[in-house]
Amino acid sequence: MDTYWFEIEIAGPVTGDQVEVLGDVLSAAGGIDATMQAGERGGVIMFSREADSALQAVISAVEHVRAAGLTVTGAKEDLATTEDIAERSRVTAAAVRYWMNGERGPGGFPEPSIRQQRGSLYSWAQVSAWLAAARLGEVDHAAAEAARACALVNAALTVKDGMRRLPAHDRPLLARFVG
Repeated sequence: MDTYWFEIEIAGPVTGDQVEVLGDVLSAAGGIDATMQAGERGGVIMFSREADSALQAVISAVEHVRAAGLTVTGAKEDLATTEDIAERSRVTAAAVRYWMNGERGPGGFPEPSIRQQRGSLYSWAQVSAWLAAARLGEVDHAAAEAARACALVNAALTVKDGMRRLPAHDRPLLARFVG
């Protein structure tokens, strides 16, 4: 069993009663493995959950949060700067920039998830998969697996929310498509 670190985003407002219920739900499930930062506008619940897989960890956390009466809005995608990527893969920032520019490595480095003038942000799920496939740098496989699980859970939450908004006659079509 590995320990996976990730965050679940929740909608607000979050009441003291909901925080207590979440504590009860987590205690009943084997122990409190989370801390919450939330208020009127929602917030995040940070988990360090032991499980056989990252997907199992993230989904069980979402189920526990929902059981406490909280609304899950997403699993926080792990975004990384060039410097973060260098630190996580134990290489220099210059090496990462060479990979990004295609000057070294196999090419095809993932595009930024968020482009910013002062340092773009990259999906750690995509970058770690690229690093593993290219056999470059060192990859914390549990962190990479957690990042991929969060990306999948976010996609599933988006589809589920979209299904609720679709006319009833279109729901089976989308369910068949993603099933």
